[in-house]
Amino acid sequence: MDIFKELIKKLTPHFKSLGFSKKGNSFQLEHDKNYGIINFQKSRESTKDVLKFTINFGVYSNVLGQLEYAYNNLSKPEIEQCQWSSRVGAFMANNPDYWWIINSTDDLNTNTADVIDNIQNIIIPEINKRLADEGLINSWLNENNAGTTEIGRFKYLTTLLKVKGDFNALHNIIETFMQQMKGKPNAKLAIEHLKEIDLTYQS
Repeated sequence: MDIFKELIKKLTPHFKSLGFSKKGNSFQLEHDKNYGIINFQKSRESTKDVLKFTINFGVYSNVLGQLEYAYNNLSKPEIEQCQWSSRVGAFMANNPDYWWIINSTDDLNTNTADVIDNIQNIIIPEINKRLADEGLINSWLNENNAGTTEIGRFKYLTTLLKVKGDFNALHNIIETFMQQMKGKPNAKLAIEHLKEIDLTYQS
């Protein structure tokens, strides 16, 4: 028995009842061309008799995706293309890098119930908070978990704020970031990005 395949098989009806579609080891929820993605990552340490896995999840913004990839043929993006992404452990107590371990002799139903519990109580709420671009903006403005790099947050946030037309918040983000990054490599990257979205920065 392939434990991983059986686990995905058992979880599929639950995800479909929530409106998710299945793609490989991922489940995707579409909202206004944005996607919430939940991905099951199998560890290389897994064996035939012992499965070790974790859950990655993220949000893909169609607006950012079109600009980032310069075309829009990503009918269903992968977890790697999410502009905001995290791993389930980041939202658990003490932020552990959490992995489930299931033995071939274990009751798979019990383990599946535990996975679903974490999906319902951690992952779905965090995705729903960010599934719309307004949620992503709010997250990048107010949340500690940026779900991307420092420069990534700056690029995504400034792009969405410009599209939204919120120039007060945009100006504040640019000023704050450029002051913090003065003399650092990210400052040059930020200026290049601002030119790409037709903005200028006067130091």
